[in-house]
Amino acid sequence: MRFYEGDYAYEIERVRDTATQVFTGWRYNVYRIRPDQKLLRSGSSETQQDAEREARRELESVINADENGEGSGSTRAA
Repeated sequence: MRFYEGDYAYEIERVRDTATQVFTGWRYNVYRIRPDQKLLRSGSSETQQDAEREARRELESVINADENGEGSGSTRAA
């Protein structure tokens, strides 16, 4: 699922163990989508709610950094 906010977006997806095909958690990615799509941050969580919460927190951090002139070039992975 991808959620958009201005020039940014975050997505969350279930993580599946390739050997057992059992779902093992959730992954999130934060992108700048304009002018080009660029992955800025990523991480993982045990639950969907935690992944959404962390993705929103990271998205807010990236947006605030851009608004404060700090840029969002960080590709820090959680």
